[in-house]
Amino acid sequence: MRHFHRSLLCIPKKVRSGATAITILLAAAPLPGYGQAWKDSLQTGLEAAYPISKRAMFSPDRITRQGAVLVIRKDGVTADLSTDLRYSVTKVHDGQVGEEGGAVSAIFSKDKSRSFKTGERVYVIDIRIGDRDVMLLLLSVDMFDFTDKGETKQTRYKAALKFEFGEGYLPTAPVADVRHAIDAVVASEADVAAASTKTIALGQTRTQVEEILGKPERIVDLGAKVMYVYKDMKVTFVDGKVTDVQ
Repeated sequence: MRHFHRSLLCIPKKVRSGATAITILLAAAPLPGYGQAWKDSLQTGLEAAYPISKRAMFSPDRITRQGAVLVIRKDGVTADLSTDLRYSVTKVHDGQVGEEGGAVSAIFSKDKSRSFKTGERVYVIDIRIGDRDVMLLLLSVDMFDFTDKGETKQTRYKAALKFEFGEGYLPTAPVADVRHAIDAVVASEADVAAASTKTIALGQTRTQVEEILGKPERIVDLGAKVMYVYKDMKVTFVDGKVTDVQ
């Protein structure tokens, strides 16, 4: 069994109050042969696919410019109060969702956090490109009740979703491939709606099924018989053609 532990990431670009925040700086040496250009290109491509929403500087629940609205497709994305300076980081590696580990998790208590549920909608409020990861900062579209000192208030929740990739992958990765990894966890309302109306039929090839459902979470290869395992579906192929769907 895999165990994930919570760590916290401080990602404010500027702290404009007297509050003290602890910032985690993760630095890595640049890959030889690659400069900043690939990061700029990937940033531009992803921001075109997921337009950034802006919120008021001193009123984090107020959206001043609405961008893309995405839909959570997998459970396990940890979210914090919109007013919290820190983020609980949820990592995604090979399609698996879990919280990031680290010593900081032992310092801070995040008892006010919640988990986004499948189907909940979020704005993208920032995109960060690392040497081996892409991080989306998300803010809930809906407001939720939050009780503090006996008083119930309405608030949005925010999350940091970090997609991890292999060493040397991102500098040459097509934007479409990076989007494919992201869309498996959080995707546009239009893409989610389109995916729900697509049909898997007997006789379709593995390529056709992947075009409809994307890459499977697991592949069971028994020679002539192959099974694609998705979160809510198992597709069986015999000699490369669909013979059963469960």
